[in-house]
Amino acid sequence: MATDTSKENSTPSNMDNGDASFSLKVKPEFILKERASSLPPLPSPVAEDTRGDERDNGDGDDRDANRQRRKKKRGQNKKRPRDIRQDDSEKICMAIMRGDVCPYNDGCRFSHDVKAYMATRPADIAEVEGGCPNFINHGFCMYGAMCRAGSNHITKTGENVTQKKSDEVLEQENGEFEEIEKTQNKCPTVTEKKQDKPKAYERDVVNHLTKDLQIQLRKNKYPFLCKRHYEKDSKASSSVSSSSTPIDKLKTRKLIDFSNKVYVAPLTTVGNLPFRRIMKDYDADITCGEMAVVTNLLEGKASEWALLKRHKCEDVFGIQLAAAHPDQYTRVSELIEKYTDVDFVDLNLGCPLDLLCNKGAGAALMMREHKLKGALEGMSANMSCSITVKMRTGWDMNKPFAHQLVPKIQSWGIDGLAAVMIHGRSRLQRYKSEANWEYISSVQRSESSEHPKIPVIGNGDIFSYAEYEEKVLGHPNLSQTAMLGRGALIKPWLPREIKEKRNIDISASERLDILKSFVRYGLEHWGSDQQGVNNTRRFLLEWLSFLHRYVPVGLLEVLPQKMNQRPPPHMMGRNDLETLFMSPLCSDWIKISEMVLGPVPEDFQFEPKHKANSYNG
Repeated sequence: MATDTSKENSTPSNMDNGDASFSLKVKPEFILKERASSLPPLPSPVAEDTRGDERDNGDGDDRDANRQRRKKKRGQNKKRPRDIRQDDSEKICMAIMRGDVCPYNDGCRFSHDVKAYMATRPADIAEVEGGCPNFINHGFCMYGAMCRAGSNHITKTGENVTQKKSDEVLEQENGEFEEIEKTQNKCPTVTEKKQDKPKAYERDVVNHLTKDLQIQLRKNKYPFLCKRHYEKDSKASSSVSSSSTPIDKLKTRKLIDFSNKVYVAPLTTVGNLPFRRIMKDYDADITCGEMAVVTNLLEGKASEWALLKRHKCEDVFGIQLAAAHPDQYTRVSELIEKYTDVDFVDLNLGCPLDLLCNKGAGAALMMREHKLKGALEGMSANMSCSITVKMRTGWDMNKPFAHQLVPKIQSWGIDGLAAVMIHGRSRLQRYKSEANWEYISSVQRSESSEHPKIPVIGNGDIFSYAEYEEKVLGHPNLSQTAMLGRGALIKPWLPREIKEKRNIDISASERLDILKSFVRYGLEHWGSDQQGVNNTRRFLLEWLSFLHRYVPVGLLEVLPQKMNQRPPPHMMGRNDLETLFMSPLCSDWIKISEMVLGPVPEDFQFEPKHKANSYNG
């Protein structure tokens, strides 16, 4: 990218660009009156909702702007565009890819004609540097000829090779393919497949849903010790029946100390496993999976169980659960203890979404003390790992009650309760206004001296070391934990900033390298076939809907940038790539995705899943 962007549109001061509503102080030479000339041409026509955060761009009269603000979306974009799914008949049967005999023969809905597929196989995605990450890291790619980066493990006839044999096989394809022995040219035999491939995969990722367990859960035949609330012996459903389980006698409880650590909080959609690997690359100490809905776990839904997966780099890892009833928490804790490897389980009492709150889960569970107590008692009796509780200040910002709830939780004497985490906003606030750290501190002071104190961890708006120092270190009665949410999404290097006590002026090329790493991690996690590429791109674009909010340190007049500060509507960076990274338009995020994942289809569209209502101001 060019290092000098045209300054013909620059304005002399922050207040001369026609929009005085922004609060982030940017150096005048980086403020423009209109879209930077270095950015790609806008699609025609550009719909208003293609702006990822729906910021006011300063155009049009005040009445139109006010009308748009009133209509401003929040929550999920339920009608956002979706990828067209590839027809099964266009895919190669996975049994054929493995070198096995397909049990369905001619009745299989997938194609068995590898030769025909190879004749129309799309070219590899050149932007994926180094080739297929599955093959590089595990020596085998299960997607075979369907891999979109598979030139390093696919022969000209479509045979799939292992890393051990790939060099030998592919070297023989110098212009003319020589027929070689089948054992050299094909993917691993059934014996090799069962022994080598799973071992390599399991070294990296654990907490898989086994087929046997899934069948039991789907058929409602899993032998839970805890009965459902509507069954005859429901009086023993939560704590009594669970306390008799031998699980707690076989294992020693592991308590997690969160103090003086950087903890990346659960983040719905964008807090996926590839993102958490990025956070570990940038020195995060503790990670947690996305919120999992307990009813879906109990029904054996693979998509929900996928949220529990843990990568080997996540040395301290937890999962977050959301449910409305004690028996649900107690029953799922039996599964967590037996089938997963986690260090702590977090109860979600903070999710503001109507979908959960209307069922009594999420933030609504804060107001159902009896059910909360039953859930904590049942889980404590079943699990050997730590338990944490994540909550908000209350339902309404004018009537907070966390200072009353936490002492009650303290009085219950829950064994294994490692911490209470408080987001400094109410349920109705969602993410508007600033988090109330003074109130969080007062919650800790409300704990009784008659019972063992529970560590209280504050959460909300930590976006720099200076804010960690002000909000966390400035309240010594709180646990000295840097709990990061949106700050980690916008600045994934934030854990390193906090540990090194400085503002890192990361370059645009370094930020592009972060996205390249995410793509490699994504193709490992979601697959390197076309569907895996689509998933990786979608999650990358969801992340870019946060990443664009970062304004580089070198462009700021006043440090540090704060979470909800609005930058000027039009800016330029120190080079073209940096300018592109700051664009709030979905079309520009798509251009960024093409730099690391190749071109998108002509009719490709994207809208972020969640609207940034707080960021819009």
